[in-house]
Amino acid sequence: MGPQVIDSHGHPITDGGGPLDLSSINVELAQDEHSRAERAKSSPSRLSHELLGVRLADYLGCSVEEVPTAREEASRDWPGYVRGLFVAAHLDGMVLDPGWKLNATTAAADQFSELIGCPVRPILRLEPMIDRMIEEGAGASEILGAVEGAVREAPASGYFGLKTIIAYRTGLAVDPLATLVAAQASLDETTHLPARRRGKALRDLILRRSLGWAAELGLPFQIHTGFGDSEIRLVEANPLLLEELLRTKEGQAATIVLIHGSYPWHEELAFLTLSKPNVYAELSEFNLYSVGTVADRLERVLDFAPAARVLCGTDGHGNPETFWFGALMIQEAWVRVRDKWAAQGARPTWLADVETAIMTGNTARLYGF
Repeated sequence: MGPQVIDSHGHPITDGGGPLDLSSINVELAQDEHSRAERAKSSPSRLSHELLGVRLADYLGCSVEEVPTAREEASRDWPGYVRGLFVAAHLDGMVLDPGWKLNATTAAADQFSELIGCPVRPILRLEPMIDRMIEEGAGASEILGAVEGAVREAPASGYFGLKTIIAYRTGLAVDPLATLVAAQASLDETTHLPARRRGKALRDLILRRSLGWAAELGLPFQIHTGFGDSEIRLVEANPLLLEELLRTKEGQAATIVLIHGSYPWHEELAFLTLSKPNVYAELSEFNLYSVGTVADRLERVLDFAPAARVLCGTDGHGNPETFWFGALMIQEAWVRVRDKWAAQGARPTWLADVETAIMTGNTARLYGF
């Protein structure tokens, strides 16, 4: 039996039952017929899909080959099936970023909570508003003011934290000296670019200001770091690019959560967590896709970073099995690390405290569970 987990990062469930297509659990977003065919062809050769299939077959009581049809049958009672997965994975709560699929039924925290059977704490993603306003032709001052209003209203609107995916937009090399004049110029000079790549100075200015507002409000602030889906430019997502921002008064005042283990920059993430007392390391997503080395990556973070500032999650999205599988992977990884450290002489009580901190305690403290 694995430890209880409060999932420190997840997204809406957009699935609604039926056969499970493992090839749809992928970081490539292209939806043309050729891309989907290539994903289906390569899916059986991926370790993550092999292990997910094997574990799901065991859960459903069938062979791996029978998983699609067995899942279709089991999911006829969709709420019961989803809740069963969360119970089996010992998931006790969820920090929800609804920005990935705002039109999903479970984008609302109360509906998500009812479906999965445990408390949900939603966070506010900033980019949907910023991107929309850039597309509409708003100026830098107007966008900055709108974001400030949304952030300051976040607690009253039911949000327990904030999030940026600036790594997906103009990258983590944030200029902390960006001014409003430079912000407007960054819009005026980039009209030829897609909205998501426009306004670097504006986005840099918004992020620094938003960290200050978050600190005033006592809201944790998630920053996407490391890998993601195929739209990210990974070279721009190294967490060390944030160092100048983290040296500002806003960057030192806010509670900052660097998410996804900063894969593949785990040691860099651990260093920032160790050296910056307001920075937390959140471990998720890589436990869905790089499953053979989850224990190694977990150990490399915990070997350096204080366990008091490490959170474990799944980055589950779309299919409920992703939450279940991600939780199983991180739980199994912790057992391996715990047993190794116990053999090296770590005390049982200390290991128990570390387990509680990374699996439930730190997330509960930051997000008010």
